[in-house]
Amino acid sequence: MMAVAGGIVILAAAIALYLASAHQQLAPGLRGGRRLGWGGLVALVIGTVLILRWSGPATALFIAVTLAMLVWSVLPPVIAWWRGAPESRR
Repeated sequence: MMAVAGGIVILAAAIALYLASAHQQLAPGLRGGRRLGWGGLVALVIGTVLILRWSGPATALFIAVTLAMLVWSVLPPVIAWWRGAPESRR
């Protein structure tokens, strides 16, 4: 249960860190990027600590980094696909 909770926290942290980036396309007019960045970083650490309670240190870090990279790799293409091509290109 601790690993699942840690994984969910890490996924939410990765989304918050993505939203804090300057060129994200999920919510272009979003304000408060600095707060999202720090909140995402804190949540990433909390999620990693939760996974550390379930597994060893190397495994916990591997899981945390893999989940964060999964969000950062899959979310931008999904957003681009979801929004579709601009009307002028159709």
